[in-house]
Amino acid sequence: MESGLRSIGELARASGLTVSALRFYDSAGVLVPALVDPVTGYRWYTDDQVAPARLVAGLRRVGMPVPEIAAA
Repeated sequence: MESGLRSIGELARASGLTVSALRFYDSAGVLVPALVDPVTGYRWYTDDQVAPARLVAGLRRVGMPVPEIAAA
């Protein structure tokens, strides 16, 4: 993959979210990957997506519902 991209596992470790949570937030339109490999379906994220992922994790910890996070 291109340099500067993080795998879903790398973003999970950097953000405190689980891989399954990142997949869920992708399907909910909350945190969409920068690139999805058309052959493998692997999700790739940029370094700039780490901070928003951490924000999502923090908002979920304080109980904010997913639709409100998506709107924010």
